[in-house]
Amino acid sequence: MRTVAITGSASGIGAAATRLVRESGDRIIGIDLHDAEIEADLGVASGRADAIGQLRALTGGRLDGLATCAGLPSSAHDETRVLAVNFFGTAELLRALRPDLARGTRPAAVAVSSWAMLQPIPLPEAIDACLAFDERRALELVRVDPRVGELWPAYATSKNAIARLVRQLAPQPDWAGCGITLNTIVPSVTRTPMVAHHFASPEGTSALLAAAPSPTGRVSEAEDVAEPIAYLLSGRARQLTGQTIFVDGGLDALRRPFDALTPLAPERWR
Repeated sequence: MRTVAITGSASGIGAAATRLVRESGDRIIGIDLHDAEIEADLGVASGRADAIGQLRALTGGRLDGLATCAGLPSSAHDETRVLAVNFFGTAELLRALRPDLARGTRPAAVAVSSWAMLQPIPLPEAIDACLAFDERRALELVRVDPRVGELWPAYATSKNAIARLVRQLAPQPDWAGCGITLNTIVPSVTRTPMVAHHFASPEGTSALLAAAPSPTGRVSEAEDVAEPIAYLLSGRARQLTGQTIFVDGGLDALRRPFDALTPLAPERWR
C-alpha cells in the first residue's frame, strides 16, 4: 500500500482528492487546521515544521505521494497570511519532504495553483523573494504593496510563484533524476467553500464567471480538479513531470491560444 499526504484535506479540492485517493486503496494522511490526521497551521514556520515532524513519525520517512491543496482566498484574510499559507505552506513541504519522496514507490508530488496566477497583478519582487525562500522579505513586500485593499495581489502572487517553483524544481537531478514526478494543477472557478459566498447570489455568480468564463459552459466541481490530482498521485504518469496542467474548461486556451506553442529562441533550444 502506498502512502500519500494531502494538505487542505478537510474541505474543497483537498477533501475531494483525499476521497478519490483513499478509494483507490492508498493510505491517506491528511494535513489541515482541523478534521485531519495531522492538525497544523501551514501559515507559520513552526506549524510547517510540526506537520513535517508528525508526518515523518507516521511514515518512517518514506512517502509515495504529496499533494499541496491547502490555500486561502484573496481579500478574506491578511495579505501576508495568504502568501504564507499559499506559497510557503506548499514550498516548504516540497523542499523538506523531497528526500522522503525519493524513498517512495513511484513517487509523485502535485501542487495546486489557480487561474489567478495569470492575472496582471502578481508582484514580481515578491515572486522573486518566494523563489529565493526569503519569507520575511516576501511577506513584507505584499504587506506594503499600495494596491492592497483594491486588487489584493497576494493570492495571484502566491499562485504564480507556486507554478514557477514547480517548473524550476521538476527537471532537477534531485527530483526527476530520483524518479519523483512534480506537476502543478491549475483550476479555474471551482465550486468549493472558498468561493461559496460568490455563488450565494446571482450577481456574485455572474461576476465570477465573467472574470473566468468556462468555454465548456459549466462550473468545475471539486471532483473535476481532484480526478487529475488523483491520477498524478497514483504514480502511473511516470513521464509526466514539470507540467502546468489547466483544469479550467478551456479558459487558458481561450485567453492564450498560442502562447504555449511559441518556438524557442535558438539559444534556448541547445
